[in-house]
Amino acid sequence: MLTLTKDRALALALLLMVAVMWVESGSIRPPTSWQPYGSALFPRILLVTIGLLSVLMLIRSLFTRVTPVASWRTEISDWFTRRKTVVALFVMFGLYAALLPLLGYIVATISFLVASFALLLGVDTKRKWVINLSISCTFVPLVFVIFRYGLNVWLP
Repeated sequence: MLTLTKDRALALALLLMVAVMWVESGSIRPPTSWQPYGSALFPRILLVTIGLLSVLMLIRSLFTRVTPVASWRTEISDWFTRRKTVVALFVMFGLYAALLPLLGYIVATISFLVASFALLLGVDTKRKWVINLSISCTFVPLVFVIFRYGLNVWLP
């Protein structure tokens, strides 16, 4: 019996997306008299390429041996354990997006950068703290000034 592995699931999902996008590419305007191929040619070339690579991945996954895996709870726990930094960054970004309207761009972004640099670099020495704070406190106001006065774009 075939089990659904990550590669098989990805290949099937990609094939489904390619099929939907292929059908939707039919709504692109047909070529005019001066266009030899039309606007749908390039997207369809990409869809055929992605579809062929997905079929190859599906075929390749059929020839690999599937090892029995632990329970799904163990798998999820191991996944979060191995990727705790990435999960923490996503949580911090969600918190940043929630606090941005309340605190404003400069305060929220400096706080987010200090916390994310601390998570990624580690702040076990005074030198790393100085680097962290100097980068955060220099580039955030610089970006704000460039957008606000140079590009005339309002930041929150």
